[in-house]
Amino acid sequence: MQSMVLSMLVILGLVAVVVWAVPRPSSVQQPPADVANAASGAAGRLPFVPPVPAGLDGWTPTSAEVNRSTDDVATWHVGYRTDEGEHVAVEVARDATAAWRRAQTAGGAADGTLDVDGRPWERQLQPDRGRHSLVRTQDGVTVIATGEADYPVLAELVRATEAGWAAAGSTWGAPPA
Repeated sequence: MQSMVLSMLVILGLVAVVVWAVPRPSSVQQPPADVANAASGAAGRLPFVPPVPAGLDGWTPTSAEVNRSTDDVATWHVGYRTDEGEHVAVEVARDATAAWRRAQTAGGAADGTLDVDGRPWERQLQPDRGRHSLVRTQDGVTVIATGEADYPVLAELVRATEAGWAAAGSTWGAPPA
């Protein structure tokens, strides 16, 4: 019995040395999403031009994809990690339903408006989750900038989204003329 206990201690000691000596990553870094490529692939599946936000220096794109969301609304989603480490996203859809809007804003409540480059955006706040959203619908296309960041950061995402559309020759998702 004593030799079995001694053998177990030796084995546990060897395992402890291996666990301690073998380096392990503390986190896994995913490569940035290729938003332009994803938008190119999504263009034929959406009833609007998917924007490729432009000018977000220091922000890392984490995802870019088409989702079928609440009420089966086709949604262009682009997620980012800001230079401050906050997670934000832009959600774009045509003919969005009220349920879709609630889902994208995590059930946020009206929190006033914010003027972004001369256009009013509806502010939505979900305080329990610390989630802010900017919402605007124009010509049947709804854009929601949402995430952990405060409204001024979301306004940057709004400007970048509109700049992306402008670079593609589109106005608010309409096909280029």
